[in-house]
Amino acid sequence: MFTSSTKPKASNWEWFILFNAFLATLLSTRYFAFLPEFPSDFLGQFFIIISSISQMFVLTGLFAALIVPLHFLPKYCRNIALSGAAAVGLTALFIDTLVFAQYRFHINSVVLNLVLSGQVVSFPLITWLMVTIAILGLWITLWLLLKWIQTATLLPSRVAYRFAYLALSAFVLTHIIHIWAAANAYQPVTQIKRYLPLFYPATANRFMEKHGWVDQQAIAQQKSLSLHKSDLHYPIHPLQVQPVEKPTNIMLIVIDSWRFDTFSADNTPNLWNLTQTGVRFNQHMASGNATRTGIFGLFYGIPGTYWQGVLANNQGPVLIDRLQQLDYQLGIFTAAQLRNPEFDRTVFTNVKDLRIGSEGSSASELDANLTHDWLTWYDKRDPQKPAFSFLFYDSAHGYDFPKDYPHQYQPMLSDVNYLQLNNNTDPLPFFNRYRTSVHYVDSLIAPVVDKLKETGDLANTLIIITGDHGQEMNDNKLNFWGHNSNYTPAQVHVPFAVVGPQINANASLDTEQLTSHQDLVPTLMQGYLGVTNPIGDYSVGLNLLNPMQERAWILASNYSSYAMLTSDTILEVGSAGQYELLDKTNRPLKGKPNFDFLQQVLEQLSHFSK
Repeated sequence: MFTSSTKPKASNWEWFILFNAFLATLLSTRYFAFLPEFPSDFLGQFFIIISSISQMFVLTGLFAALIVPLHFLPKYCRNIALSGAAAVGLTALFIDTLVFAQYRFHINSVVLNLVLSGQVVSFPLITWLMVTIAILGLWITLWLLLKWIQTATLLPSRVAYRFAYLALSAFVLTHIIHIWAAANAYQPVTQIKRYLPLFYPATANRFMEKHGWVDQQAIAQQKSLSLHKSDLHYPIHPLQVQPVEKPTNIMLIVIDSWRFDTFSADNTPNLWNLTQTGVRFNQHMASGNATRTGIFGLFYGIPGTYWQGVLANNQGPVLIDRLQQLDYQLGIFTAAQLRNPEFDRTVFTNVKDLRIGSEGSSASELDANLTHDWLTWYDKRDPQKPAFSFLFYDSAHGYDFPKDYPHQYQPMLSDVNYLQLNNNTDPLPFFNRYRTSVHYVDSLIAPVVDKLKETGDLANTLIIITGDHGQEMNDNKLNFWGHNSNYTPAQVHVPFAVVGPQINANASLDTEQLTSHQDLVPTLMQGYLGVTNPIGDYSVGLNLLNPMQERAWILASNYSSYAMLTSDTILEVGSAGQYELLDKTNRPLKGKPNFDFLQQVLEQLSHFSK
């Protein structure tokens, strides 16, 4: 027993840690506002409470341990440094809740890399200023709090230690409950793992299995849904080909983050007029809700879940291999850099003298440079050889256009500040800025089409027009803005139109059937490049020139999940096999998924694995 004179006392530093842990726990409640459905059972609700307390106290404690060297500074400098470090930590947590609110993933090294490269979202100067001001304001507040703690008469020391015991108890209970839930695939508990940052609750399935405490059927079902990790076997058989007497020029025009509902005579007049002599596929779904998997599906014709295997092997697509066999001149013109995602080591790994990206200080400048460089390249190419052009525009992704570009739609935001977006934000000014950026891209494509007409090449050029993925403007009132966060039509339904030989006179094409990015490769290989293999040797798609088969579902994916999309449902599956059955507005549905369809999905996911 401690006497009143020997009882340990909570130090000023411990009280400061305690206050910050409480603030972090309060901030963490923001994550659970985005649960598709709040747990209706007591265990699920209890786990949310104790896991939040446990994880925030753990993170605060770890952060406090990292800044222990600051204690050796003189008192005045120490207070400034400690309060500043705490302000940065809490601000980082708050920003993570904002990122999670819009994209449903946490900040990590990959996300930071994508953000800084502009691949997820480009932040304007005002956003960075707001973050800086917020950090400074919080820094001053915490500095005043630390000064007050050092001079005030605090609560009895036993109160601080009781909170510490509470946090320790929450920590132990959190991991015990999760061990049981993992052994029984109990999703109201296991799904919480993705909502808290750096949260890795314990599992002990071998121990649980040894004592007969595992639900083997539930575990087996969950494992069958997890992302396949086997080695790549692509293509399954070498390409078998026949001669192509007069190869068709091929042009692939892709607009980053292009929504289906902005492909119209008003918004994209040049592209719309061009496609009057072609075919528009109205139910076309991108192969992903992110650039990596969207472009991957277009060039490989296989699910984006194979990305890691392709990247590890520096395996180029058979489409590019076949184009090179036929001596196509490859004109690869992209606004964004090809190193992130690593298209220089995947899609274009075998392309010599690859143009890595465009020059310019904004997306609109990059796009203008892209168009200029393509026009120059096309004039210098050998007209006796076939040409493959890939034009990948970025302005719509950045909501950007030149300052002197006529504003097509009003009212419109002057700039985009993601920190100001929330569920109550009026999306119209945001959407109008986006539409204007799409209109600007369309204006850049006009001289490209004019060049084809001028050279007489238009009649012998197959032009494919599409987007890599969509772009959401809180369409479903769930505070989703942008992409890479769900698989609703706003993020995966994209324009897809084809103009050129064999297309213009083909009135039998079913434009209302479900189509996918994965259909482009087999269409090109069989229809234009003389490949005779069965499609299953190199793709999971369909040849759009053939009579369309009835499709019940389409597969899409992103960095860490995949989804089976039907006409009225979304089955989203995480990397470990946890799934959510959702409607087309991303709201949960009762019942179980169609396991016959799921079996077909799993066959696609393992088709090109050894």
